[in-house]
Amino acid sequence: MIEDLEVLIEGGKREVKLLIKSFMLSILLLGLSACNLSQEQVLEHAKESFNEKMNQEPKTITYETKNMSLYIPSFTEVDVIDEYNLILERNDHVFLLFLNDHTDFESKDDLLELMMLEQDPFIFEIDEVDGEKAYLIVTHFSENEYKVIVGYNGRKITTITTLQDMNNVAETMFDIVQSAMENNE
Repeated sequence: MIEDLEVLIEGGKREVKLLIKSFMLSILLLGLSACNLSQEQVLEHAKESFNEKMNQEPKTITYETKNMSLYIPSFTEVDVIDEYNLILERNDHVFLLFLNDHTDFESKDDLLELMMLEQDPFIFEIDEVDGEKAYLIVTHFSENEYKVIVGYNGRKITTITTLQDMNNVAETMFDIVQSAMENNE
């Protein structure tokens, strides 16, 4: 009887191990499919987010120098290059921020010419609300990476990112440039 009980317990252990392995595989596959965003999904989200960001109030100032004030997200390292240029590092991303990039453009073609892009953008959004001009430009950079440029009233920020991180990164970039102002303004 004890031998039968040991065989039963041993069989139950195998079933539990198999059940756990199946469960873990299901979670892994679900996670991978959730992370595997399509270009169409990213494009649609980018358009919606850009429109929302154009109508939001600027984020609260969290960083100031002699010449500028702006919102910088928590856990972001800041390296001041000069009075109008910063390098920001956050979550394995490096951002180049230009605070005095007063580009004058009236149309998509004007802006694309000013940016001297070598290829058609994957995402291109441009808008003006109450005299405030902004744009979002995304181009392919390498096999799995994209160059993201966000501009707002003469401020421009650029980074390289993946498709999966693109929307969160672009939203953060917009928050930064929208909040930025020269202290003499």
